[in-house]
Amino acid sequence: MAINIIDHSSLVTKKIVGKFEEMIPVRTGFAGWFPEETTPTFEVDVEVQRDNDLIAVDVVRFTEGNKNKISKVSEHKYVPPYFKEDYDFQRDQVYMNTIALGVGMENAQVNAVITRNAFKAVEKNRDKVVRAIRKQQADVLQTGIVSLVNGDNIDYRRKASSIVNVSDGSGEYWSTAASATPITDIRKGMDFLRNVGNSGGSSVNVVMRSAAFEAFLASTQVKEQGPNVIQQIQRINIGMPQFEGVSGFAHQGIIAAGDFTVNLWTYNEKYTDANGATQYYLAEDLVVMLPDDFQGKTIFGGLPTLNTSTVGGVSVDVPGIVEANYLIRSYSDKKTLSSTIELTSAPLVVPFTIDKIYTMKVLA
Repeated sequence: MAINIIDHSSLVTKKIVGKFEEMIPVRTGFAGWFPEETTPTFEVDVEVQRDNDLIAVDVVRFTEGNKNKISKVSEHKYVPPYFKEDYDFQRDQVYMNTIALGVGMENAQVNAVITRNAFKAVEKNRDKVVRAIRKQQADVLQTGIVSLVNGDNIDYRRKASSIVNVSDGSGEYWSTAASATPITDIRKGMDFLRNVGNSGGSSVNVVMRSAAFEAFLASTQVKEQGPNVIQQIQRINIGMPQFEGVSGFAHQGIIAAGDFTVNLWTYNEKYTDANGATQYYLAEDLVVMLPDDFQGKTIFGGLPTLNTSTVGGVSVDVPGIVEANYLIRSYSDKKTLSSTIELTSAPLVVPFTIDKIYTMKVLA
């Protein structure tokens, strides 16, 4: 006798959930600056308060103290984008040729193959969501806007002075080797991070694509730093890149600009969009600067589900919310004769220290 399709999908789902917790994610990219957090609500509350660097002024003893005012705190509510990716058992040839035809779940070999196929499919679906998160992170660092398909784009309102074109005014793009000033441009970015962003860090991470890095190395200003290595103690120290397989970043070297230490990284990770075209998370002409004390998070909103309850002796399904990064559940539809494993997630990337991001357009 064939196993009930509902029982089958439930059994396989339980096994997949156990494996799912052990999965190694796709390359982390910018995720290191956006640690993950969950919330039990559909909406995400974000409080933004720009700090200042006021100094205390002394007063005469036994007189009134200085009257202080707390800066206005802006609280915003955002509804994270919602992702739902399905895997249908009827699309698995092994399942349709075995379980669906009456081969029972007691056949360990068949059961293992079906579970493995379903797990791989769910894993691929999870990776699709992770790539969407990576794109959110890259969007925030490049434009300050999370671009969505089904819903309003989320604009974190970065200051205009945090997104610059180095050719504006008297500057040159980095591809103009003789007159480009990439080290000066980076130093300007550090001035913004310190003076406007109130960064207290002593080092900054500068991330770019290969084309921008090649232009950086070819510029006269950078080449002129080379002979001064001994006198300036590793004023510029660029050697063979060190690849970090987990993040997808390649560490290209360390330079000094002003009184900051600069870690140079290249990041060339790509993805395939819904139209089948190859896209890159980081634009070829942009450079992103992040100090060590930048703060951001990837917040996962609550996920809708159905909980079974007993009311008057009758079992009923009641809508509920699950607090989790991802939710896996199974269901069957007798109308379409389908059995499905569904993966849902509601992630939103939030930059808390919005002024500690600096973006430069360095190529034409």
